[in-house]
Amino acid sequence: MIIKCSVKYYGIISDIVQMDTDVAEFNSFVPTLNDVKLVLEKAYPDIKEVDYLFAVNHKLVSDLTLELKQNDEIALLPAFSGG
Repeated sequence: MIIKCSVKYYGIISDIVQMDTDVAEFNSFVPTLNDVKLVLEKAYPDIKEVDYLFAVNHKLVSDLTLELKQNDEIALLPAFSGG
């Protein structure tokens, strides 16, 4: 079984990966948010230098062991501050 999730990049992260959206595909296992993080940081090492948060289906998520499901939407949100 192939699990596909959409991935959206924002701010400096979209500059690093040079795209706004992508599709992550995982074969033969249930991926976690940490699996996505490892794949992205291997493909784009500069992401490691950025503080960012994950959102899954429009909700901030800090638990990297969260198991992803077919058609989940993952967003990488760079840290921001307001004044």
